[in-house]
Amino acid sequence: MKKYLADLAQRTGTTFVVTLAGLAVAAEPFDVLTFAWGPALATSGSTAVLAALVGLSARLSRDKDSAGF
Repeated sequence: MKKYLADLAQRTGTTFVVTLAGLAVAAEPFDVLTFAWGPALATSGSTAVLAALVGLSARLSRDKDSAGF
């Protein structure tokens, strides 16, 4: 169970960070003071929730120690 939770946390956290970074890179020019943090964090959080749901469905259907298909 520990291995699965670590894998799920890594996948979910990575999804959140990569989505947020991608949105920041797409904002031209990027300025930390004028960047739309609210929508960016909401979008990143939504993708992280979806990644967690995929990880849960993977556990229920396949390898019990992995959050991936």
